[in-house]
Amino acid sequence: MEVFLLLTLGSGIGAAAEVYVQPGDSIQTALDNAVSGDVIILKPGTYIENIKIDKDNLVISSESGNPDDTMITAKSSDNHVISLQADKVKISGLGITGTKNSYSGICLSECNNCIIENNKIQNNGYGIYLLNSKGNTLSNNVVTNNGEYGILLSASTNNTFSGNTASDNKDTGVHISTSDSNTLTGNNVSLNDVYGLFVCPESDDNLIYNNYFNNTANAEVQNGVGNAYNTEKTEGENIVGGPYLGGNFWAEPEGTGFSDTAVDANGDGIADSEYRLSQSTYSDKLPLISSSKSQQLGPPEANFEMNNSNGSAPLAVQFTDLSENADSWSWDFESDGKIDSTEENPVHVFTTMGAYTVTFSATNKNGTDSKTSAVIVTHPVMVTNPVENGSGNNTTVDNETGENATGANGSSGNVTRAVEAGGNGTYYNQTEDSGISNVELDPQNGSKAAALNGENDSRINTSSVEYALENKTDAPGFEIIYGAVSLLAVFLYRKVKPGN
Repeated sequence: MEVFLLLTLGSGIGAAAEVYVQPGDSIQTALDNAVSGDVIILKPGTYIENIKIDKDNLVISSESGNPDDTMITAKSSDNHVISLQADKVKISGLGITGTKNSYSGICLSECNNCIIENNKIQNNGYGIYLLNSKGNTLSNNVVTNNGEYGILLSASTNNTFSGNTASDNKDTGVHISTSDSNTLTGNNVSLNDVYGLFVCPESDDNLIYNNYFNNTANAEVQNGVGNAYNTEKTEGENIVGGPYLGGNFWAEPEGTGFSDTAVDANGDGIADSEYRLSQSTYSDKLPLISSSKSQQLGPPEANFEMNNSNGSAPLAVQFTDLSENADSWSWDFESDGKIDSTEENPVHVFTTMGAYTVTFSATNKNGTDSKTSAVIVTHPVMVTNPVENGSGNNTTVDNETGENATGANGSSGNVTRAVEAGGNGTYYNQTEDSGISNVELDPQNGSKAAALNGENDSRINTSSVEYALENKTDAPGFEIIYGAVSLLAVFLYRKVKPGN
């Protein structure tokens, strides 16, 4: 018997090492001589023995990483092939077979924080058995053709199972008994004779999602407290190639399972209805369907609604998507052919008056559909905002024209904003005084005309004249009116001139 020893972490008694074992040598001897931190590497071949690991922090793995060329076959079928009774042990890349009845390929008993990965465990009584063990990680193992259970948990907590295949076992693929807070995700549990998954009523707070179940009876779930069969909908490729993580895929060998036939109207890979677990209070609220089925959906049908389509600027409008089969959205609010938003339910503020045609497009991988609707934005509500001018009068700005709208009060000189009446081009003062009563915009040339209040006394309102001079138009007769006013001013001056 030869065992090759290569020191890797120093020299001397007790130093951690890589230990190579080849067919014909005893794995158990290497384990008995190992110290914490040792790595025991098995050369390709078949090893016939039952081994016990009771030292912490060891690694036992195949040199090739291939469980098909490095096999451990039980010397006694009435004992576990590998009996693990230590913490922080890693077992990787091994083929394990040959037990019967209630004995396992790998049995973890009171083990914590061990890693069991990339092994093929087949033709045993049980595949992998966890008893009173916690914090262990089991990943990418193939557990198949075992006499009863593929993976069995008993009184074990906080263990993680991911990427494993538990198939063609004579009883149940995964059996959870009086075990809490375990996570099963990304596993393939198929073609097991009795159940894919069994959860006993004393098992609580287990999370089971993104697994592929394909059994005649996929699950026997006897409640428990705090268990969950889906996670929140999250972006990411799921176990059947869809774009979201959610629940599990529930198939049946004849192609008649829930996930085989469920409707997925929007093509997101999540069924439109939940999957009720048989004889249980639990359901999978986000069951998966196959990505190939999602790709067979028809093109989208665009539809949306608005909370408001007519009002004065600024006008805020909430748009709500009501489309079918859409997975992306685009909105053109300004009628200019440019995409203004790619949100599903955006809010847009229209700041300028006008009539707008809103164009909405809904898209999926099978096509695009569009819908249009009108939004009418009327004249903005005008708010008086006085600004003091150089003459002491108050002047406000018309929001629509950008020009000053001015009126004079004979007693105080107040000047106020002109406010449009009905959109007809006529603007009225907001003060009622003895100055200008209204200012009209000539619809032909946009000029302003001033009219004196009929209640004015005989004194000349010079500010009104100055206003008229500053805003004179080319309308016929303006010069004549101006001349007449001037002559009247000279006449009055002479009449009241001192000494007359």
